[in-house]
Amino acid sequence: MKFALSLSERIRSRFGTDVLLSLKALVALFVLFLPAALAVICANRFADGLYGPMAGMIEPALSAVNSWPSLWAALFGGNYGLMAMFPFLILYAIPTIIVFSFFIEIYRTSGLIDQISVALQHWFRPLGLGSHDLVRVIMGFGCNVPAIVSSRSCNGCSRGACVSAISFGSACSYQLSSTLAVFAAVGMAGLGVAYMLILGVTTVIYLRYTTPKGLRLATNKLEKISVRSLSLPSWQAAFRETLKTCKQFIVSAFPVFVLICFLAAILDWLGVLDWFYNAIAPALALFNLPGEAASAVVLGAIRKDGIAVGLLENGGEGLKVAIDTPVQVLTAVYLAGVLLPCLVTVCTIVREMSWKFAARLCARQMIWASGFGVVIAWGGALLA
Repeated sequence: MKFALSLSERIRSRFGTDVLLSLKALVALFVLFLPAALAVICANRFADGLYGPMAGMIEPALSAVNSWPSLWAALFGGNYGLMAMFPFLILYAIPTIIVFSFFIEIYRTSGLIDQISVALQHWFRPLGLGSHDLVRVIMGFGCNVPAIVSSRSCNGCSRGACVSAISFGSACSYQLSSTLAVFAAVGMAGLGVAYMLILGVTTVIYLRYTTPKGLRLATNKLEKISVRSLSLPSWQAAFRETLKTCKQFIVSAFPVFVLICFLAAILDWLGVLDWFYNAIAPALALFNLPGEAASAVVLGAIRKDGIAVGLLENGGEGLKVAIDTPVQVLTAVYLAGVLLPCLVTVCTIVREMSWKFAARLCARQMIWASGFGVVIAWGGALLA
């Protein structure tokens, strides 16, 4: 009898502990994602208010550029040229990075990051991620470049998993802005929540089955967290680190952005992009999508704002692709955003890791994202 009572008490105690840990982890996850949400909301409202005036200011110069000889007009104007895409970079990417980096530094200097790491540790160790690696993944929602660079301080065994998580699941400011713009254009703004949930779940599954078991065990053994108590944040340190992150973005990502603008413009001028569209268009039937959606998938692999460029009509009013159901819109955006990391991210991974690691990561991500895309497309269609 005493043994039965003791066993019952242990079960209740164990169950209560598990529930408490899960509740703490859910709260920690919400608090950790809050900066990304606030950054996107604040930056997008700021950008939406200024995009029209800035576009109007550069319109005369853009018209003059488009009258240049065809190659030069394509490089600086057209659909993908540097001047044509400059407002998007200035108004959407940089403000998102500033707001997000500032919030993350407030978390860091107050000790909140340590508390969050402890609460989430038992969830993320089986994925091969260290407790602080998730913070770097969330940093990728501002920009993948500084997030990948910051992975230098990861445990040696967990850096590959951390970079893979950033590449697959960190929807950068370009990707999020473009995704939300597409949902808003078709009057399906509520899909933003579904998109983030699907992105989170598929990233967890991807990491669980692509991270070797030995690596996950090594991460578990190395995990030691020293928790500091909460304190008032250091505003001076937060401002300093935010400026450092912005400088890192400008130095590391901006030159690549310029090169990618030129690359996309040249590929468009040569007709190579059209060839890619036609080449992959038949395969999109596997995802219950029309071939016209190929432009978004191809451009999304070059630059994540290509999601909007490939799907939205000029001016952002409606879609230029014949997809109208929520499942089709969600599938198209997911594939364009996740099928491959953008070229800026790939170049950063090559520089930080190696070209072999980057090639394996891209091949693996393409296979898994395609599988998830099929499930979203046809599973969603069956449930609808």
